[in-house]
Amino acid sequence: MQFTDFFAKPDDETRRLDRVIRKMTPDSNISSLYSAIRKGLIKVNDKKADISYKVKQNDKISIASFLLQNNTVKIESENKQNTIQIKRISFDVVFQNEYVKIINKPYDTNVHGNNSLSETIESIYRDEKHDKSLSFMPGPCHRLDRKTTGLLCFSNSLSGAEWFTKNIADKTIRKFYIAVCLGNFKNQEEWSDYIIPDEENSTSFYKMKIDSTNCEEKNLARTICTPLAHGKYQKQDVTLCQFEILTGKKHQIRCQSAFHKIAILGDTAYGSIPLHEKQDFYLHAYRLIFPEDNCLKIPSELTAPLNKNFINFLSLSLINWDGSLIIK
Repeated sequence: MQFTDFFAKPDDETRRLDRVIRKMTPDSNISSLYSAIRKGLIKVNDKKADISYKVKQNDKISIASFLLQNNTVKIESENKQNTIQIKRISFDVVFQNEYVKIINKPYDTNVHGNNSLSETIESIYRDEKHDKSLSFMPGPCHRLDRKTTGLLCFSNSLSGAEWFTKNIADKTIRKFYIAVCLGNFKNQEEWSDYIIPDEENSTSFYKMKIDSTNCEEKNLARTICTPLAHGKYQKQDVTLCQFEILTGKKHQIRCQSAFHKIAILGDTAYGSIPLHEKQDFYLHAYRLIFPEDNCLKIPSELTAPLNKNFINFLSLSLINWDGSLIIK
């Protein structure tokens, strides 16, 4: 029987064999993959191995060649190369190195799933022929909603993913957003609310809600909201606001701003008036501040320019903003 050989690399170290193989052949049926390992159709160092075997750097992983015949993900070796064509989403790269890729996320794009940014980033990563892993694939280190634009970080290595995830959890990475909100908001406020899924929501939108009776630490959402500039939209007062999120809850800014009577303009899921413009609403992840001299060599501060739609809407709504943000 003919086998195709691959050699484990640094970022494969300590990963379970089955997880390495699943990343290499993501279209494979899981039960068939397990069966192949048990039958010796997938070997490690020319020997049958257990599904839970922890891979070591330089291990030779041999896969029966016929198992790769219908694989749709590119796998390169001395013997074979299979490819898939993916429709890629266009985006601007704000910063990248061997550890991370930080992009300016376009409007109305999914981060996960089919036809998503994750799929595009993975496709680019394969084309770049990284040599540190058989199994590592880049993924988003945090999340943005489909219609939110701005800074979004993807891992480019296992160490990059681990560092970013830890520092997000430790709150050493500061995250700032700007949004056009409904109302005349005048003074900086710091909000602390308990936010949970709105399971009684009768609309088709997924929603969160503020619930002061559910005071668990895991539900606490903390946000600093600062007014930057004021204007009018269809005779309604609007305010360009900066949000620094001190926690990271789903729909945190959208839910809290609505609760505090300055819903994001156009965010009808949270009770705002509809927009009839290029975007349903204007919420942008504008700035990230990182620890000084961090081991990933990321600059201490990154910003993402507004897209043309956002800039044009600021002009349309008579918001006179000079581009500065208040950082405290």
